[in-house]
Amino acid sequence: MNERDQHAANLLGASALLVAGMVREAVTASVGAGGSLGEALIAIKDQPGRTADWLATVLQISQPGTAHLIRRLTEQGWVVRGSEGRARPLRLTPEGERVAAAALEARQAVVQRLVDRLTGEQREQLVAIAGALLGPEARSEETLARLCRLCDRATCCECPVYEGLRG
Repeated sequence: MNERDQHAANLLGASALLVAGMVREAVTASVGAGGSLGEALIAIKDQPGRTADWLATVLQISQPGTAHLIRRLTEQGWVVRGSEGRARPLRLTPEGERVAAAALEARQAVVQRLVDRLTGEQREQLVAIAGALLGPEARSEETLARLCRLCDRATCCECPVYEGLRG
């Protein structure tokens, strides 16, 4: 790897940390609690009816961690668990829907502020670069859910992750 490639890799890593940190702070402030609460709300909003096992896979947390997370979400009044057999699907309550929507709005505001720093041409380049990086990573529905767990999929009409999974 040459010096220019190493520089590009370092900048990509620093950019990823910048975006991740800003998104985490915005979602945490919106939800009023840290950890995986915001991510869980958005993931359940995106795919209601999934199970705790699915959520653990998406958030990459242990079974005990997932049980604790679901207990916290339930105590907050944001999530209810279905009673259909062992699977017990997860669904947001109306209050959970409101909090998840607010978390998505906070996330969008942060990433929009970053995108606003770019010119139109740079934005087009960003879309192409993100597609080149994300598309090949989509190897399963779980990977799709993991990569898009904080996305507002309704605004992503040409999702490179989904296209990568299909293609």
